[in-house]
Amino acid sequence: MKASKYSVEILRCMSVYARYMGLVCFRFRKQKDKDILMEEIWSNCSRWKWISVTLRLIPLCIYAYTYAEWICSRMLVSEQMLHLTCLGISIPCYLSMIYLKTCHGPEVTQLVNQFLDIFRLHRSLDICRSKSQFGGGRELFLIILSVFCQVQEFLFIMVIARELRGFKHIIQWVCCTYVNIIAYSIMCFAFIWYLSLGILYAELNENLHFESSFQTASLRKAHKARVQKSMTLFKEISSVVSSLQDIFDVHLFLSALLTLLQVLIALYKMINDLGFSDFWVWSMSFKNLLLTLLPVLAIQEAANQFGQARQRALDIFFVGKSKNWIKSVEMFVSQLNLNEFRVNLLGLFNVSNELFLVIVSGMVCYLVFITQCVILHRRRNFYLGISESNL
Repeated sequence: MKASKYSVEILRCMSVYARYMGLVCFRFRKQKDKDILMEEIWSNCSRWKWISVTLRLIPLCIYAYTYAEWICSRMLVSEQMLHLTCLGISIPCYLSMIYLKTCHGPEVTQLVNQFLDIFRLHRSLDICRSKSQFGGGRELFLIILSVFCQVQEFLFIMVIARELRGFKHIIQWVCCTYVNIIAYSIMCFAFIWYLSLGILYAELNENLHFESSFQTASLRKAHKARVQKSMTLFKEISSVVSSLQDIFDVHLFLSALLTLLQVLIALYKMINDLGFSDFWVWSMSFKNLLLTLLPVLAIQEAANQFGQARQRALDIFFVGKSKNWIKSVEMFVSQLNLNEFRVNLLGLFNVSNELFLVIVSGMVCYLVFITQCVILHRRRNFYLGISESNL
């Protein structure tokens, strides 16, 4: 219970931070009946909404000009190509937040409120027993890792800020920092969203298992209705999940691609400069890998919990013996099979722990190849220098 309370408090602080940083366009408000409702900021004032959108384009323009000017000063073509790719991906990642706010703001707000309603309905179905507010120790550990990524990013920004000279450099630094924070925010939102989804699936599975354990005839009838409502909640969750995935999957793919590309760029520079003891390069690379791993772990856990729901379908059959009950359970199992939970980015691949390991192993192979090329190039230049000096 303590771990759950700590998770809720940390998430509340993260919500306030995201709101005042301009990362989100919504806020949570507690109603008179103490239910939490999400609402858009400036939903009734379109003029301020478009003014904020216009102001957000200014940092992007300064960032793109500064980054492009710096790329032109690089000598190696391979380094220029890596940074140009990074610039080309970071711009749509930044614009994706503006796009979601202007084009899908009301839709996202409605879907999140539906998800919160499902949470409340599920909690109202529970038998009186101690329930956590937001997961347990595992969820708290993952949330702390997410906070660690944000703290490391802040420390790295402060290290760069100490070397700034002049008002122009300060403006460029502020704009670049803001663009990078916005570009990575989709990863944080996806992590929290899929983490909460996994918690909801786990609690529904426990609820189904708890319901099916009653053997007396007097309790079976009362809990049969609760099991049927739990099956209905699974159907409603599938509808909300598919709608949110249609909106966010493209942006999540771009943000994950940008994060992994930043790792390659940092390690490429370290290998090219032979700076293997650079603490900040290693820490930034580890942070970006961790930032990518957290949503993957949350997605994998949600997929595992969804799979357990199908495995427990056999227990649900024994709650009732009527034909209508068996038919409703069969329809529930068919619905689970048709709407299987998975995160398929751009229809190319399903996100899983195995996919993350494959990507990391590919990055390691790439970096080993770059290391060998750099060593071979420097060794050849060394021998050429010796032969020229002898001549």
